[in-house]
Amino acid sequence: MIYDLLAGSWTYRSFVNRPDLLPDLDPEHIVEDDVAKWSRYLFGQGVMTFHPTVTGALTGLFEMGTDASPLDMHLNGKIEDRDGVTWIKWNAHGLPETPSDGWLYEYDGYFTAKWPDGRRQTDAIVGSVVRSQPHDDLAPNQTADRAAGAGSVASFVMVRPAFVEARDVIGLPPELLEMLGSRPHRLHHAIWHGLRDNWSTSSDGDISADDKEEITRLGWAPPHPNQYPTRGTVDLRDPDNGAGEDFLYMHRQMIQEVRELLSGHGLPMIEAWTSIPSPNRKSRNLDGFSVPRAWDQGDGDASFKGLAVIKSDEYWQSRMTFLERRFKSPEYLATLSLDQLGAKVEWLIHNLMHIRWCSRPTDPENPLVPLPGGRPRTDTSDKWIKATRGGKPFYYDDLNDTFSSHVHPVFWRLHGWVDDRIEDWYAAHATAHPGQVTRKTVGSVSWFAKGPWVSVETPWAGPAIVGHGPGGHAGEHEHEHGGQGHHGHDVAVMQRVYDLIFKPVTAAAVATSGTPATRSVRFTTKILSGAHPGAAML
Repeated sequence: MIYDLLAGSWTYRSFVNRPDLLPDLDPEHIVEDDVAKWSRYLFGQGVMTFHPTVTGALTGLFEMGTDASPLDMHLNGKIEDRDGVTWIKWNAHGLPETPSDGWLYEYDGYFTAKWPDGRRQTDAIVGSVVRSQPHDDLAPNQTADRAAGAGSVASFVMVRPAFVEARDVIGLPPELLEMLGSRPHRLHHAIWHGLRDNWSTSSDGDISADDKEEITRLGWAPPHPNQYPTRGTVDLRDPDNGAGEDFLYMHRQMIQEVRELLSGHGLPMIEAWTSIPSPNRKSRNLDGFSVPRAWDQGDGDASFKGLAVIKSDEYWQSRMTFLERRFKSPEYLATLSLDQLGAKVEWLIHNLMHIRWCSRPTDPENPLVPLPGGRPRTDTSDKWIKATRGGKPFYYDDLNDTFSSHVHPVFWRLHGWVDDRIEDWYAAHATAHPGQVTRKTVGSVSWFAKGPWVSVETPWAGPAIVGHGPGGHAGEHEHEHGGQGHHGHDVAVMQRVYDLIFKPVTAAAVATSGTPATRSVRFTTKILSGAHPGAAML
């Protein structure tokens, strides 16, 4: 059982177990004695943040007191399934050399079930707590000669506050959202990824021969279909085909375009992650980098487990930190071609970062309507481009959907980290193989000349536009005028290509496979499969 559903912050309140009925409180006529009676029934309150592990262990932090006088405690415990009920046992112990030093509380609770006919239900945990060590008493009962005695028992209720999304903390400026959230930008990013991922005849999401022929006539046939990093030794590796270089180049081009727009409007640059952020599950999301909890996507238990594992603290500790060290190691980078670097970064860590920081999507026009499976892949109607929420513009920004991921503010921190690995690679080769990698400009983007460690002359970012140089880059941002969209590409043509890639599976195909799914435009979550590139050898 995976318990990531418990991850994040919970508002905690505990109450003294007394049977007395409390007086009604009239906000228009406050009676001080009545308020005092109510306050004596509150045993404690604060915010608990849970970090469940994939094995059912639990760690976290209990924050009480004030910023000026905090009373924080560390949490440790376990989670288990008891006949379909999620039970949690844990303790909170005070921090050494702080006012909570020596405190110890033990908790026993369970995750409450949802009522079938309940409306707007909030996740809750209820249970009992016992004070296991005495300590100085706290207000409102605090006196100079009182101590909070061991053995005191109270009942508690914990409710989950709403997760604060990154867009509400480190949101992109309106000028950038208008560009990135436009139909041309969304279509370009989605079909660029979709073509590469679905073009190969060995892919699970094959595009039919007739559709490939039409896509080719429209000028969008990808010259370098995506290929997974290969298991085993270098001798078994597939020859470089340029797909990895395309991945690095296209996103560098996107970053350059964003920087040009920000500079043109006098706006500050978006800073890349220098390191992949360490685990943080606080729902308040103060820096925008808290990891949202997993959710049931409706694709079966394996899909949820894969999502939850990628979001776990253990995944960061055991996998992401290892990969980050490898992709920053000059000794290792000097053994890779640029194509190998791009393929490995894309499949072994980039896709996983998208998944780790994605949230459960909601309807663009109503945040109270959850969309566990995200946007229907065949739907590119206007509400997925730009909607209105609370009287304000809203741009759909699911980080796990290539139609919208680049509208999410974490995308640019994440891809800034990826882009910096290119420069690490160049520096490693400049030291290990002087003169074998040389810089050149491709479509106004700083890049590298074909040579011993670079496999293609011109990386692919879409069809070339006449007068705009190689690589399909227009050089400047172009708004949608006269049918011309992102990088000067015809919007109607891009929409047609998108529909050819992501159209629903036919009835005959469903009858054969039993799977009524559309081709995926998401970053894959099949990470636990041994055959998947997420398990490939470096």
